[in-house]
Amino acid sequence: MTDARMLDHTINKAAFWSAIVLILAGVLSVFFPLDAPEGPFADRMIWFSSNVDAYVMGWVVQMIAMLTLSGVLAGTAWQTRESHPLSTFVAGTALLIAVVSFIIPKFIAIWSIPQMVMASSTVSANAAVAEQLFQLLNPSLSFSLFTSFDYLGFWMYGVFGLLVARPLFRLTLSAKIAAVGLALFGLLYHVLFAGVMTGNVVTADIGPYAESMGILLLIPVISMAVYFRKAMKATGKE
Repeated sequence: MTDARMLDHTINKAAFWSAIVLILAGVLSVFFPLDAPEGPFADRMIWFSSNVDAYVMGWVVQMIAMLTLSGVLAGTAWQTRESHPLSTFVAGTALLIAVVSFIIPKFIAIWSIPQMVMASSTVSANAAVAEQLFQLLNPSLSFSLFTSFDYLGFWMYGVFGLLVARPLFRLTLSAKIAAVGLALFGLLYHVLFAGVMTGNVVTADIGPYAESMGILLLIPVISMAVYFRKAMKATGKE
């Protein structure tokens, strides 16, 4: 096997197992909370004090899911590098921006919020600061600093999807299915973005719309897992 084919085999294998881990992380995430129930600030803080370990574990799982999803998308972009190098490069840049954008709020959830909860539960000079920061980072608000980074990441996923959909559609059937899913996600997310910018989508509807669109990403994950599996077998025999 040549070095180029060995590299293809390694990337396809990594992307395939990223898809498998992503699916497992998606199932596991059902069992962990990502935010406190809506209610007064004092009640939310009490909930966090009692459930901070489960909350952190939930966001650790989310971190794993995001990284593995990005790995699947990176492997997807790799398939179009020869036919459309410029689109692939720009799509890869968008994917990198998405990863950075997603890491920031997830790191805050894992690192900062537990310390804020601890500080707010003690009588100290840091308690007031912790409570102010905690409200600014409220993950249940679509305009908070926390969720703004998440929506930026999904926007970059949308840009990625639009860039790779056309070259991906020229490959196998499973790649065509992935291309349709990525194109739909990219198109609908930009429609949502335009709706928010023009005021046609109210703040309360942003979260449900974005979450429903996120389901579309399962299409490229599953279909590209099939593609990667076949590509692994093909390169492994040569």
